[in-house]
Amino acid sequence: MKAAMRRLLPNSKAQWAWCLYDWANSAFATSILAVLFPVYFAKVIMPSKGMALHLGFLRWHTQASSLWGYTVSTSLFCVAVIAPWIGRWADLQGKRRPLFLLLAFCGAASTTLLAFTGHGTVWRALACFIVAYACFSASEIFYNAFLPHIASPSQHDWLSGLGYAYGYVGGGLLLALHLIWLHEPRWIGLETTHQVVRFAFFTVGVWWAFFTLPCLLWLPSQTSRPRDTASTQWMPFPVALWKDLWARPRVAAMVVAYFFYNNGIQTVITMASVYGATELGLSTTSLTGAFLMTQWIAFPGATLLSAAAERFGTRRVLFISLAVWCCVVVFAYGMHSPWHFWILAAIVGFILGGSQSLSRSLFSRLIPGEKSAEFFGFFAIGGKFSAILGPLVFGILRDVFGTPRPAILSLVAFFLIGAAMLATVKDDP
Repeated sequence: MKAAMRRLLPNSKAQWAWCLYDWANSAFATSILAVLFPVYFAKVIMPSKGMALHLGFLRWHTQASSLWGYTVSTSLFCVAVIAPWIGRWADLQGKRRPLFLLLAFCGAASTTLLAFTGHGTVWRALACFIVAYACFSASEIFYNAFLPHIASPSQHDWLSGLGYAYGYVGGGLLLALHLIWLHEPRWIGLETTHQVVRFAFFTVGVWWAFFTLPCLLWLPSQTSRPRDTASTQWMPFPVALWKDLWARPRVAAMVVAYFFYNNGIQTVITMASVYGATELGLSTTSLTGAFLMTQWIAFPGATLLSAAAERFGTRRVLFISLAVWCCVVVFAYGMHSPWHFWILAAIVGFILGGSQSLSRSLFSRLIPGEKSAEFFGFFAIGGKFSAILGPLVFGILRDVFGTPRPAILSLVAFFLIGAAMLATVKDDP
């Protein structure tokens, strides 16, 4: 029992701060990204008849689910384009922590501004969301980059899984409060569901900022810098970046593998609530309850899969999780009842944290610690560009076919291609 409890507690202040940041920003991932804001955007902010979009000579009519997919893609595109550049700059200058904190607090501030949106404020709401989501995604580059500096290689699976586990608990606690407030708005002096949702947006920003403070105090301010900068100083910055990546084939293969299978994972995360609201007719309360269940199941899921990886190998457990994701997609294609959505949420909850945390820990063992921010910037390309492509494909296919089901089924291909690329990456450093 004591040994099991020790696995649930970080070993140092730096590890505590690192885990608490996942606790902090997971509130954005759950309440804003996955549950409340997509539904609020679709049912309140967006006109019920949709709206016309103009892009040069292109003009088309779009609905809430499609515009939401385009917005997620735009936000992540901004991050993916600059990720390795800001990572390399932070490594060379020794500025990982300051840039990380700047992005975290800017993201929290932008999130609080979502509380001031309402019916018809489409572009204001999307602008605030794009900034918040871009800061959320970019801050994760530097957050991940601290993993090799605060844990030994043998601890990477454990600490990576523990970070995700703490994140699911933290995000779940605040989401539980939001669910209570939605049922009893008068407990917090409000009268309508819309008022509660806007207040929830504000609390997410405050939660994110408050639990980021331990990072300001305990994360290491100075970490190792690259030793071979002189050999690449004469090169143009982009050339030096790509030279670093392709000089390590296993790292490049892992980036490509993650690019493909994370397409499916991120599309399920970002489009699930919109799909549930528009296709299955689920209420905001029902969606919030399903995602709250996902959060609590994800805690044991992340810790158990990390323990399994330590025993059976990180890559092998990742393969199993990708097989389960394929089953999830096929099940989602045939969903027609609200209780199907709850079953899906339970399965996703169990494998979500593990598949992501093991990807991070496997990658951290393949890269040099002194260039961690740079290489996690490339990892962000694999993650964020895939998170762009998936929702974009979802939005386009939904507009073309008039239903999101063909887009859902297409995600199986991303998981299979990702698994094939992962097969080329050895499970040892």
